Amino acid sequence: MFLAGLVLAQGGTDIRLDLKAHRVVTVQQEGKTLERLEAALDVKPGQVIEYQLNAQNTTEKPLRQVALIIPIPANTAYQALSAQPLQLGETLVTAEFSFDGGRTFGRPPLKRKVRVVENGKEVEKEVEVKPEEYTHARWVLPELGAKQTVLLRLRTVVR
Repeated sequence: MFLAGLVLAQGGTDIRLDLKAHRVVTVQQEGKTLERLEAALDVKPGQVIEYQLNAQNTTEKPLRQVALIIPIPANTAYQALSAQPLQLGETLVTAEFSFDGGRTFGRPPLKRKVRVVENGKEVEKEVEVKPEEYTHARWVLPELGAKQTVLLRLRTVVR
């Protein structure tokens, strides 16, 4: 499989992580179009891969400010709006993204500065980063309860 990098979590051995990659297959059943997830053992360009991260607090105490990061493999492109928010009690945790290898994160739309030549002068402009350019997704959980498990999901398209 082509899972690039590791899933990262703040908290070290206090959190058990399990990342799985599934190929999303569309099937017709009783006149309806349904999706089925299969093990992503071999993939081809254009196929959709769903990454599912199970994260479990293995301790008897709650953990605070837990950052769970899923790297987006270089041979894939993040599928816009596929990183599902996580409902934790009254709190809805939405994903933040990075386009610089996980150094910085923010909520879409992400912006970056580029230098361009306009009217013969070099100027700096701010441009929007496309979702396909994202390199990492991160969910920052305010608290992960004792022995609590969460499931995070996002999809990519194989390049």
